[in-house]
Order: sequence, then structure tokens, then C-alpha cells
Amino acid sequence: MFKALTTSGRINITLGLLAVFLLILGTNRLDKRHFETAQSVVTSIYNDRVVAQDYIYKMNNLIHEKQHHYMQPSYTTNLNINKELDILINLFAGTELTANEDKTFQTFITNYELLKKKEETYFKKINEQSKLSSTGNSIYLIPFYEESEVLKSDLNNLAFIQVTESKNIIGIAQKSLNNNQLISSMEIYSLLVIGIIILVIIFYRIEKSKVVKDDLPS
Repeated sequence: MFKALTTSGRINITLGLLAVFLLILGTNRLDKRHFETAQSVVTSIYNDRVVAQDYIYKMNNLIHEKQHHYMQPSYTTNLNINKELDILINLFAGTELTANEDKTFQTFITNYELLKKKEETYFKKINEQSKLSSTGNSIYLIPFYEESEVLKSDLNNLAFIQVTESKNIIGIAQKSLNNNQLISSMEIYSLLVIGIIILVIIFYRIEKSKVVKDDLPS
């Protein structure tokens, strides 16, 4: 059948198939863009919010463990806890931070470094004394507990920011998806109109070719 077609007919059929291919390709590109937008949102929420929330939760537990140690009569060094906190702080710093989040995080780091210095002074004093006196307990352990409460407050503020930012990201993503859906609908309709116009032109050329052929003397 294809061999029986004239060169003009073959060109027309080829253009028609090309038009269909372009319509399918255009629709596929639009669907891919929607998928990439949704994937970007999911990745951002997981990496910068869910994982960050896990870091905050673990840091809060470590601060609570510090407080528990402060209340023990045989209080010992917190160096292992501090090492774990340092690791979590570095991990959290590697996430995407907003301006407000970074400000709160820097406050936490400042308060944490202050606590470590006081702990260092405390253990230095222990090394100089044969045993910790009751007066020493009163001077050093109570401020440690209060400062650890400040750290927990900073972490709670960071946790609250995670929830707020997650809602903001979802809101922005939903707005973006709605806009993309509207634009995609318009583009699909445009592609359909273009496809119809191309098909009309093709069939017009076919009909015109037939008319010319019929008008030719036999």
C-alpha cells in the first residue's frame, strides 16, 4: 500500500506521524516536569527537615543525658557525649538552613561552647582537689543544669522551625504544582490545536493533490 502512494502522499503521511510523535513527546515532557517538581519537594523535606529533625532529637537526648549526669553524686566527664554532640552539630550544619534557623543554630552553638568551657574548668578544678566538696557541687553543678536547659530551649526552637519550614515548603510546592498544572493544560490544548492544524493542512494537501491529478488529461 505504501509503495502505491505518490511521493507527495508519503510526505503527508510522514508529516502526520511526526505530528503525532511531537504531541506524545510534548505531553511526556510535561509529565516529567511535574514528576521532577514533586521529587524535588520530597527530597528537600526529607534531607533538610526530616533528617534535621532527627539530629535535633538526638542532640536533645544527649543534653538530657548530660543533665542526668549532673545530678549524680559521682559526676564524671561528659567528653563522650560532647563528641557525639559535635558530630551531630556538624551534620546539622550540612543541611539547608533558613536565615532564622541559622540564627537559632548559631545561638545554640554559642551556648554549647560556653557550657563546654565551664565543664573544662570544672574538671580542671577536680584534678586539683582530692575530692569534690559540697560547696563545689553547689557552685558548678547547678549552673551546668541551667545552661543545659538553655540548650534544650534552643533545640526546641529549631524543632519548631522544622515544622514551620516543612509547611512552607509544602505550600510553595503545592502552589507551584497548581501553576504547572494550569500551564500544562494550556500547553496540551495548544499542542492539540497545533496538531489539528497540521493534520488539516496535510489532508488539504492530499485533497488538493487528488484534484490536480484528476484535472490532468488522461
